[in-house]
Amino acid sequence: MNPDIVTALVGFGGAVVGAAASTGTAWVTLRRQSQDAKEARRYEIGRLAAEEALSELMQLQQFLETVVVPSETPTDDPWEREALDRLRRASLSMARIPGKALPDRIQVPLDLAKAYRYGGPRHALRVRWMRFMVEDMITVLLEYVRQEDDMPPLSSQVQESQRTYARRREEERRRYERLEREAFEDRDPDFTPDDAP
Repeated sequence: MNPDIVTALVGFGGAVVGAAASTGTAWVTLRRQSQDAKEARRYEIGRLAAEEALSELMQLQQFLETVVVPSETPTDDPWEREALDRLRRASLSMARIPGKALPDRIQVPLDLAKAYRYGGPRHALRVRWMRFMVEDMITVLLEYVRQEDDMPPLSSQVQESQRTYARRREEERRRYERLEREAFEDRDPDFTPDDAP
């Protein structure tokens, strides 16, 4: 075979291999840039949602610190509606945060804040309960916005509130079962409903 043709074929083969390598490198680079841009976009969405939730929670914290509560036994009070509305807005913002670590960590104080009635029989105890949960959520969101890798552990107030909540729920369940049992024992054995066959 003619050496010029062999040289041309080798050169052509080298050009094809170079073009393929260049195309492959460009594809890998574009794919990586696309993934990086997607991750940056997800983080930016999460950061904006966290800042929005943080703003709502800080407003709620200020509201809870300045609310004047009645001293008598709780009835529905305007502070409750205002606080729950702000808590709902913060919850909706936190739901837009991507990933599982932050939503899983924030769920405990969020649920406990919604269960503020287990804080005690007086408004002041309920406000204090919700304020502890809001402070914990603010701490977690601040760490997220600062791009800290580790989420802070549950605060001691949240852990104590978890135990109180579980204990009071159990007491509530037992009381309901006792009342149900007493109602069943006190019923008239000769009673039949009007629509009985």
